[in-house]
Amino acid sequence: MHATEPGPRARPARLRILYVSLSYVPSRRASSMQVMNMCAALAARGHEVTLIAKRPAVSDADAPATAGATDHAFYGVAPAFRIDKLARPAWRGGGVVYAASMAGRLVAARGRVDLVYSRDLAGTAIAAALGLPFVFELHGVPAGGWQRVLRRFAAAPACRGLVAISEALRRDLDAAGLLRVPVVVAHDACDAALGRPPRGELGAPPRIGYVGNLYRGRGVELVLALAGRMPRCRFELVGGSEADLARIRGDGVPANVVLHGFVPPARLAEFYAGFDVLLLPHPRSGVRGATGGADISRWTSPMKMFEYMASGAPIVASDLPVLGEVLGDGVNALIAPAGDAAAWQQAIERLLGDAALRVRLATRAQADLRRDHTWAARAERVLRGLGLEP
Repeated sequence: MHATEPGPRARPARLRILYVSLSYVPSRRASSMQVMNMCAALAARGHEVTLIAKRPAVSDADAPATAGATDHAFYGVAPAFRIDKLARPAWRGGGVVYAASMAGRLVAARGRVDLVYSRDLAGTAIAAALGLPFVFELHGVPAGGWQRVLRRFAAAPACRGLVAISEALRRDLDAAGLLRVPVVVAHDACDAALGRPPRGELGAPPRIGYVGNLYRGRGVELVLALAGRMPRCRFELVGGSEADLARIRGDGVPANVVLHGFVPPARLAEFYAGFDVLLLPHPRSGVRGATGGADISRWTSPMKMFEYMASGAPIVASDLPVLGEVLGDGVNALIAPAGDAAAWQQAIERLLGDAALRVRLATRAQADLRRDHTWAARAERVLRGLGLEP
């Protein structure tokens, strides 16, 4: 009698996931919010999740005051996953120290994790070299030699697939010859509980909101220009580093502008509840992340777009093609030409003058968010789309 050949190794129902990031925790940056929410969503599906993140230096101006809150409470997520914070010294070469520590964690993870979920190219390359099963999430097309690194580790037997932040990014990755493995398109997301029911009443004066970073390339200049054109409305900007706030104040702001500064993620719902209209003024080009780098206007999937959809307030957004993957003019938002202050003023005034339109757009946006763009839906789309869950 011949021995039976062993079948394929069964996929565990509860995955042990090591999430590798380049984010500081806690931080003012949207990337850390994305990472924390995705870890919480993976853990909510019953998986055992550990996040590797950078520990902010005491002197780091980007490190927010937490008022004694735990990292999970600061971000408003359930404490259902562990955070392993590694030092990233501020001095030159500090990145190498962090990478070495991360490599040590990955070496120690062999035989102890079922999946490495990574947003870091170097960390992903290390996981591939170690034979650790991995998924790599991309928010842009890698530059230069990093494309060769991506091709190499994507061909590794341990690669379970790629995640692209938008369909536009998936197309550009394909055009660059970088897609040789399964890929899932997964836009960013938001917790549906962030919002309140859409309403027809307006504030006195009407409150026009912008939430997000204030560095150049985010369209903040358009918001300030609109404030100057619409003195009977109050324009409120939530977010920004101290340096950006100082720059904007130094340039002079209209009297009807309120700069709230950075607000912890767990408190954003308080601000969203009061806004009558929300602005997503991305320019057609020059959109960059918090650390600068490549123009991401072709691929961006800003988290604030999904926060806006959850909020219960109607949205006016730029006509970037990538935003059109989620927002439709007259469907769940009003779309205006990027940078055209007159057209944006017209769109805002249209919303302020039509309560039924405000409610209809905001209601549809919330429904679209709940159906397709919660963190829970995103985690499910990624894991099932790559065959990591049945």
